[in-house]
Amino acid sequence: MIEKPRLVLDKEIVFRNSSRISKKVQQNAKHFQPHFKTHQSIEVGKWIRNLGVTDITVSSIDMLAYFIQDDWDSFLLALPLHPGLFKSINQVNNECNLKVLSSSIEHLKYLNNILDKPLQVLLDIDPNYGRTGMPIDQLSDISEFPKAIQHLSKIGLIGCYIHAGNSYQQPNKESILAFSDGLMASITQLKKTLNLPIYYGDTPTCSLMEDFSVIDVLTPGNLFFYDLSQEHIGSCQQEDIAVWVDCPIIEVKARNALDIPTHVTQSGDKEFAQIVIHGGSVHFSKEHLDIDGRIVYGRLKDKPSLYLDKISQEHGLIIGPKDLIFEVADQSYLSIYPVHSCLTAESMGGYTDSKTFTCYDHMKGNR
Repeated sequence: MIEKPRLVLDKEIVFRNSSRISKKVQQNAKHFQPHFKTHQSIEVGKWIRNLGVTDITVSSIDMLAYFIQDDWDSFLLALPLHPGLFKSINQVNNECNLKVLSSSIEHLKYLNNILDKPLQVLLDIDPNYGRTGMPIDQLSDISEFPKAIQHLSKIGLIGCYIHAGNSYQQPNKESILAFSDGLMASITQLKKTLNLPIYYGDTPTCSLMEDFSVIDVLTPGNLFFYDLSQEHIGSCQQEDIAVWVDCPIIEVKARNALDIPTHVTQSGDKEFAQIVIHGGSVHFSKEHLDIDGRIVYGRLKDKPSLYLDKISQEHGLIIGPKDLIFEVADQSYLSIYPVHSCLTAESMGGYTDSKTFTCYDHMKGNR
């Protein structure tokens, strides 16, 4: 029995996922600077270091300060600069080998005036994702950027950074590969325009692509853990998902078919039941998937036909055919794959080894 939800980590799966991407990087003769925002763990980072990784990517100043403790050669802060960061950037730049992102000439001008020593900068490029950066197809504007900052003595433009978050919006493996083909063509034109190294990372495309000839540095991170979102779009399979949440069962009871969501009753079963678990939005986050009209917040590890159908702050509901529900309810807790492993790890703040039950650190600490 367990007292509260715990985030379980399968070390062997992490090793297998890590070895797969490491082999791909080596075959393409590329540099690997993986993103650590998914696991946020010094211990897990050590496993990845054993693959020969020396440089890492982070997403916040706090995360940067956390991993500086563990002696990495260099860091990429993959969060576009804003004025609230400038003081901290100057301080951390004095402490480590740091790279940052920006597409703002005004920000870099201001930063140039307060830096104690030169700072390495990557031009933030938007691959038509619509978030931050200079649009990848606006090559004339992009070509002017180095000229506009060339007089800034403490700003060194060393490359371009691209995070194709829109790859997560693709519905299947074929669409992801078609998307990556188009993006690689755009990156080829970008590289011809600037002739600078390309830092690139998102899990769906990096998981499925084989040819990285136009990329210089790969920076994905979620492919160490994966999750239901990745499986749903075809960038991994269930056996690649390295984390799940064990949730204590609170209550099991029958449900009237008239009172439960239509997508559950469409199975043809006439009798239904529900399991109430200790596991809600504070553990899984509110990330969800739409699977053929069914909104789900997780899926049972050992019974893939059962989903986490509803969540509140501390509770979750698993609804399904009565016979199946009572079958899996004959235990004290259920293991559930998260929709988004990054946010679930952030919410849980610690890991339990699936075999040894050793506790592994997380930047946020156990809650």
